[in-house]
Amino acid sequence: MKLRSFAKINLSLRVFEKRPDGYHNLESVMQSVSLHDIITIEFIEKGIEVTCSDPKVPQGKNNIAYKAAELFLGRGTGDAGRGVKIHIEKKIPMAAGLAGGSSNAAAVLFGLNQITDYDLRITNDELMNLAAQIGSDVPFCLTGGTCLVKSRGDVVEKQEPWPKTYFILVCPDLHVSTKWAYEEFDRVHVEAPEGIKNDLEPVVASRYDIVTETKEKLLRAGCSEAQMSGSGPSVFGALRDKKRAEAILNRIKDDYPRSFMLGTVDKGIEIC
Repeated sequence: MKLRSFAKINLSLRVFEKRPDGYHNLESVMQSVSLHDIITIEFIEKGIEVTCSDPKVPQGKNNIAYKAAELFLGRGTGDAGRGVKIHIEKKIPMAAGLAGGSSNAAAVLFGLNQITDYDLRITNDELMNLAAQIGSDVPFCLTGGTCLVKSRGDVVEKQEPWPKTYFILVCPDLHVSTKWAYEEFDRVHVEAPEGIKNDLEPVVASRYDIVTETKEKLLRAGCSEAQMSGSGPSVFGALRDKKRAEAILNRIKDDYPRSFMLGTVDKGIEIC
């Protein structure tokens, strides 16, 4: 089976207190966008194999998709004696605040359930419970579209679809650790200035000037708004007009080679 696993952006992100389990309570409006990886899944006799087209992406046990397969196959049903082979055709940039790994894990859960014998399939609620055990963004990626996400990411409330919007997404060539971003947020505890919808943005921008520089360039180019997604460093600008979005992308490509024009989509996972 082949699946598209879509990236996400945070239209807003509010971060609250740290929980006893080490996560933070948060409230975020998340949106699936058209940038996606391709996940190929097939049952094999035994074991779990994870490969990826990008050599920088962890393979085998170090990939979050492995954990998803391990949880699904180890849940105590008739599939426990089977193995799975997973290949990831990677298009979503790594460590960019776009939930690429989480969307891959969600696709593995969804795909394995689809290729499982019908009477052994599990419910969507059970899939969501598995997703929450893997990572904070996985439940949203399994749901997709426009969602209000709360708690540590495991409370996902589907919203009315966001009006068709185009995003110019810029992915600076640097790595920002999500763990570091949240730890730094706890350390400095700076409130986001008025107009900034992502509480982690001031923290990340204070170390990486390129976040603010990119926002300013996108706004000057004609985007109606611009902000950092997730823990960064990716920055997106929003427009409603597709032709204007294409024109802006063409103008900034020289300065930012890892730039994309994306549209809103109403799902997190899609069968190819």
